[in-house]
Amino acid sequence: MKSKIAFLFPGQGTVPSHLPLVAQAGIPVGNWLREGDTNHLSQTEFAQPAIFIDSTSKDEALRSRGIIPSVVAGHSLGEYAALVSAGVLTPESVLQVVIRRGHLMGQVSGGGMAAILKLSCEEVQAVCARIGDGVNVANINGPTQIVISGDEATLENAMAACEDLGGRAIRLNVSGPFHSPLLAPAQADLAPFIETLAFQSPTTAYVSSVSGVLEDDPPTIKALLLTQITACVQWVDTIGSLVRMNIQQAIEVGPGKVLTNLGRRITDKIEFITFEEATDGTV
Repeated sequence: MKSKIAFLFPGQGTVPSHLPLVAQAGIPVGNWLREGDTNHLSQTEFAQPAIFIDSTSKDEALRSRGIIPSVVAGHSLGEYAALVSAGVLTPESVLQVVIRRGHLMGQVSGGGMAAILKLSCEEVQAVCARIGDGVNVANINGPTQIVISGDEATLENAMAACEDLGGRAIRLNVSGPFHSPLLAPAQADLAPFIETLAFQSPTTAYVSSVSGVLEDDPPTIKALLLTQITACVQWVDTIGSLVRMNIQQAIEVGPGKVLTNLGRRITDKIEFITFEEATDGTV
């Protein structure tokens, strides 16, 4: 009997499959990849379309090998690739939104994000509530791996408070306070572009990392995507939904093993596999 498989789309990585589409938009990702231009590829404005291309390319590669998911989900930017994989949106239409998203988020300055280890989500939320409105929980990546986001001063205060409780605070190398109410202006600017998309019912089951549960109603999926830049990434709940679906294997459809490692810390009921392992015959 074949395993029930999930595709998980991360928010990082690059590979040149749909590069002509990006070239048409005036972003020479292909040249930067060939030249090893990490300066451009690490910038939010340019990284996001490259990440999306990577994800959709690897999705196609897996499917061409007969590896078909029962369900898909995406972490942060990966949500867009997951919606394409689920048949909700087309890659051509989504790419234009991703390009705009990258541009808007790349313009954000001030503030940032930090990973908090060794504390529960409830403990971190309590710290944020005590410190003030300038900081919030942005990603729930594991039982004791929480990401916070906020303005510079409040974020630093929250990091110090978490360490006082016995946690470990690690500043993340990002350009702004993503998944925070501070991104509300960018979210409002992106909304008209999302409104132009034609949302279809999923042809593959889809779990939203905004709600953390299965979603199959196009208007609901659209409403969730409209809030995604400021909303908390509910990754623990997302993986919990896969467990309830009796998923046996989850493939990280991107480079590296960030989601693979996160998944292994969340549950031992699913075998988490990198893209390289999947293409080497593990699945």
